[in-house]
Amino acid sequence: MSNTTVHSLDHLRQWLRQQGLSRPAALEAWLAHCQPRQLQRDEFLLRAGDERHLLYFVDSGLLRLFYTTPDGKERNKAFYSAPHMVGAVSAAMTGSPAPFSMQALEPTTVLAVPFAPLREAAQADIDVAQLLIRLLSEAFMRNEQREAMLLTGNARQRYEWLREREPELLARLPQHHIASYIGVDAVSLSRLKRK
Repeated sequence: MSNTTVHSLDHLRQWLRQQGLSRPAALEAWLAHCQPRQLQRDEFLLRAGDERHLLYFVDSGLLRLFYTTPDGKERNKAFYSAPHMVGAVSAAMTGSPAPFSMQALEPTTVLAVPFAPLREAAQADIDVAQLLIRLLSEAFMRNEQREAMLLTGNARQRYEWLREREPELLARLPQHHIASYIGVDAVSLSRLKRK
């Protein structure tokens, strides 16, 4: 096992404790499945249509999750930096293909772990079940808040929402990704930033 893998596993165990898992040993069998991945800038971690049902612990770097429209336009769904757990959870839970893609926007280190053993551990251990509920609830709330922002806010409100909730993205993302994320075009984003 490489030093990078050991450090990433240590970071994942620490993150699991921070998420409220009182007995990280309950997930050691799941953690044994961890596979490290080093991604270069613009490298894909997952493509829409993939049927690998994995979760990814982001140990460093920045991932973009996005949908591609039938006419080839990319629409940014979310961005995740360390430390976060991400994945195409609905696809994993239903056994269907991933509906979106994941791409590194900067050099990124992740640990890939299969979803099925986590679900099995949750069925056998109440602490793991509570962790899984907490993680899914947080993802649901984040998505619900972003959905409300996109559906009810005007362009100015959507930009302010991003500045307040995810200010680090303004410094790390290219302008076209910010524009896509808040549902405006590049010209409108430039105007919003000047005001």
